[in-house]
Amino acid sequence: MLSLCRSFALPRRWGSCLALSLVALGLSSSCRWLDLLQERSAQVGSSLASSPLWRGGRTLAGTLSPEDLSNPQDGSFWDEISITSQPGQILIAALESEDFDAYLELVDGQGRVIGFDDDSGPDINALLAVRLPEGGTYTLRATSFEPESTGNYRLTYVLTQIDWQQTPSGRLQEGSLQHPEDGSWMDEYPIAARAGQILIASLTSADFDAFLQLLDPSGEVVAWDDDQGGGTDALMIAFLPRTGTYTLRANTYGPGEKGAYELQYTLR
Repeated sequence: MLSLCRSFALPRRWGSCLALSLVALGLSSSCRWLDLLQERSAQVGSSLASSPLWRGGRTLAGTLSPEDLSNPQDGSFWDEISITSQPGQILIAALESEDFDAYLELVDGQGRVIGFDDDSGPDINALLAVRLPEGGTYTLRATSFEPESTGNYRLTYVLTQIDWQQTPSGRLQEGSLQHPEDGSWMDEYPIAARAGQILIASLTSADFDAFLQLLDPSGEVVAWDDDQGGGTDALMIAFLPRTGTYTLRANTYGPGEKGAYELQYTLR
């Protein structure tokens, strides 16, 4: 029987911020349906409710408790819900709680964790986006970052296709900007945003392993993604708490990689 654990890691080019990575060692026992206390039209907390990303979605209210399934590695409790997707859909999910540090995981039909998030939402809430190249049944897990945390939460999710507002394309090669930490090629795109908006961005390439970074108006890295766009493509979502100009980096994962790419992004 396989299980899951979390570990601290310093992701490549995270800058001065320590990020959290998940070591996927599998899945324990069979899936339990989410203990559903309430279902209503898709709204989340006041920080996220205004975004049109949630149109057609669902919101579930539940509670983490010692009676739930638990992670054998760290003792955190979780609820799970089964989601059936069509090929190419994007799953967007938000987990909000006033009682614990929210953490989301997405597991495929083989028990592999293919997406996770800790703090991309407001405060310490989770906000996740994963492209699902293959149709089928996936498991969305609502859990906590800290072991044995309990309390109430709201889980909102939607399966959708994104109406991209911007779709620039480019080529990373000798002469492009170089990342200040490892010298990998990158392009930078300034994005003017209002406090409370959500940015979702996709970077695809047939030539290199795509990597996305988002810098806030002060130049700090606040979000990143490598492979949640499917294969080696990147898909990133982030809640923007400040008004100002953010910087979206279209980057290669490894130094020396180069080639053509397509960047898509939208603010909602």
